[in-house]
Amino acid sequence: MDMYDKEEVLERLLSDVENLLEDLYQSGFDTVHDSTLKTLKNMAARTAAYGMELLSELLSRLTDGLTMRRHQLGKKEDSLMGVYTQLYRYISVCRDKIECDKGVRYYLL
Repeated sequence: MDMYDKEEVLERLLSDVENLLEDLYQSGFDTVHDSTLKTLKNMAARTAAYGMELLSELLSRLTDGLTMRRHQLGKKEDSLMGVYTQLYRYISVCRDKIECDKGVRYYLL
């Protein structure tokens, strides 16, 4: 697999994570479906397999927090929004890095 293939795979993975986060945003943190939680767990495992440990950890923290939140009677302010924001920031930084790498290759090759 060459660098172009890796970039495409990473871009697709980041897009999948972002789409999942958008679905979560639209449904809200209080009405998360079992299928969404399962998809989040699978995505955490997938990103870990690609060596994206921080992304995997953030997805796991979000999944755990959402799972716990489902079982609370009184909703209280928690750190889930902070984790959610960190995930979007991570995706943005990764995309910027991919674009920088493409630029470097363009000018050096």
